[in-house]
Amino acid sequence: MFALMRKFLLATTILATLSSASAAQKIGAYLFGVQFERDTTATDSTRLGLGLPLAVAVDGVSMIGVSGDYSWLRHTAPARQDVQPYYGVGLGLSAAFGGSGDVSVAAFSMYPNVLGGLNFNLDDRLSLFTELSVGPRVTTAYATDSQGNSASETRFDRGYGLRLGVNYTLR
Repeated sequence: MFALMRKFLLATTILATLSSASAAQKIGAYLFGVQFERDTTATDSTRLGLGLPLAVAVDGVSMIGVSGDYSWLRHTAPARQDVQPYYGVGLGLSAAFGGSGDVSVAAFSMYPNVLGGLNFNLDDRLSLFTELSVGPRVTTAYATDSQGNSASETRFDRGYGLRLGVNYTLR
C-alpha cells in the first residue's frame, strides 16, 4: 500500500512540476504539516500535503505516525480579493506504527472527503487560510505479539478535519 501511495505522490509531483510554467505555485504550512499547491486553471488547483511525522515515547510505549493528502480545489473568487472562498475534494492517507514490550501495532487509515475553506490574502503573495473537511474514514489496525498471536480490525467512522495555516505564492 505504501509503495503504491509513494508512486502516486511521486508521479503527481513530477507532473505538477513539468506542467505549464505560467501556473501559480504556493508552498505552505499548516498545523502539523506542509503543502504544495499548483494552479491548473484560472479557478482550479491541486494540492499535495504531507503531515509531519509525529513520534511519542512514554513509559515503554513508542509510536510514530505519518499522513499525506491529495486535493482538488475550486476557488470561487479571484486570488487578488481580500477573502477567497474555495471548495473541493480530497483523499487523505495515514499510517501509525507502535509497540510496547512484546506487542507491536500498525494502523492504516483512508479519508476521502469534501472540503471548504477561506484564503485571507494579506498581500499578493502571502495568505492565511482555514479549512474544514468531512467524509468517511476507514481504519484498519493490526497487532502481533512475540508468541506469534495476531489480531486485526477494520472500522468505518465519520471523519472531520480542520486545517489552519499560511501560504506563500512563488509566482
